[in-house]
Amino acid sequence: MIGHMTVIFGCMFSGKTEELIRLIRRAQIAGRICLIFKPAIDNRYGAQKVSSHNGEALEAIAVSDAQGILGQLTPNVRVVAIDEAQFFDPEIVDVCKILLDRNLDVLVAGLALDFRGEPFGQMPNLLAMADKVVQLYAICTYRHANGQICGEPATRTQRIVGGVPADYSDPLVVIGAQETYEARCSKHHVVSGKPLPEF
Repeated sequence: MIGHMTVIFGCMFSGKTEELIRLIRRAQIAGRICLIFKPAIDNRYGAQKVSSHNGEALEAIAVSDAQGILGQLTPNVRVVAIDEAQFFDPEIVDVCKILLDRNLDVLVAGLALDFRGEPFGQMPNLLAMADKVVQLYAICTYRHANGQICGEPATRTQRIVGGVPADYSDPLVVIGAQETYEARCSKHHVVSGKPLPEF
């Protein structure tokens, strides 16, 4: 037998962790033992929790690399949940394969695209492996000159630094910076200095 893998993706503020927590709670109601993992680099809401933007939280194990997940498993675990999967090293793909081969169900949540609008980390490979894919959308919060919010479905994450869109050359992952993020539709997503495609 082999486990089942669900991958949840969307931009920031789309409810990825909220959906992950919902699926974990359903598994727990069914009496299944779950372990929740997060990358140690993500310390926004505390080192030992996964938390949604609406305040829901569950205890989690922070690991510095994907291999750290395997070292935490116990024989009674039936479900492994992984939040912010885009921050894990490339071995996260092989780790998920090992979990599935052990007949464990795997729940993964992460950003499919980085602030540049490009594939983020191993998320494309995890999406390709999934038995079920859940795409979530936020609301585009771009504000027009008249003050009106766009309000269209958002699929992109806009990084703002010093009040302006981040430059393409800015670091991909920034911890503790004075920056903000907004959910944007593709029409209003801006990346300064992005190179034009070559044909």
